[in-house]
Amino acid sequence: MLTNNFAVVSKSIDDIAILLPKGYMNDLGAERLEHECEQFLDKGLKKLIINFSDIQHINSMGASILIGIVQRISESKGQLYFTNIKKVHFDVFEMLGIIKYVKIFKEEKEALKYLIKDAEKLGLEKTDF
Repeated sequence: MLTNNFAVVSKSIDDIAILLPKGYMNDLGAERLEHECEQFLDKGLKKLIINFSDIQHINSMGASILIGIVQRISESKGQLYFTNIKKVHFDVFEMLGIIKYVKIFKEEKEALKYLIKDAEKLGLEKTDF
């Protein structure tokens, strides 16, 4: 049985917001993620990374709200990046057409290296791809 436990841990580095949702992404979970994204957009952060490493399942309502997040970021002239996506989630995102609106990275640190010109701030080496 899937529990309704869901949390979003978030932080920002420079002009980048990083969101780490955890648990089962149903309508309630996705709405919490959407709220977090909107808060960062309202603060002027236009680059958002969503790390899916701790997402077990995404139901149809969660996917629908995720499409809304993609649209909101696009309307705000923002950029959305997905990291740590499981194959099953990638397949769903591809089927829904979400993939063509986001840039995908295998790991969160790869997205950060791509976005931050001065990767040394993070203790990352630019050659460490």
